[in-house]
Amino acid sequence: MCPSAPSDPLRDLARSSSDFYARFKVSPRLPDAADHFMEEVREFVEAVTLYADKVQIAEEAADVLVTLLGTCYAAGLPTEDLVEGIYAVIAKNDSKTHETHEYRDRKIRPRQVLKE
Repeated sequence: MCPSAPSDPLRDLARSSSDFYARFKVSPRLPDAADHFMEEVREFVEAVTLYADKVQIAEEAADVLVTLLGTCYAAGLPTEDLVEGIYAVIAKNDSKTHETHEYRDRKIRPRQVLKE
């Protein structure tokens, strides 16, 4: 169920995840948090590749985000630093063009510059 007007889904999810861990008196720790993250990534990949149920795919994607946040907490990365990192990647991706990058080997990569 979606709220009528989500204000900031990432920060809302971070708050919810923090509350979730606190409710169970759990503080994510490495390497366990990273292991849980990888488990959720595998479940997400399975959902995407084996099933067409968009609800299940969305929920598995959200589980990946929750465990990503837990792994960030375990690594000592505050939510605001993650948000800054997200905006840095947005700016970097927004600056990529067909002149600077190309789709090669099933991935968008920097254009290869031939040296003379």
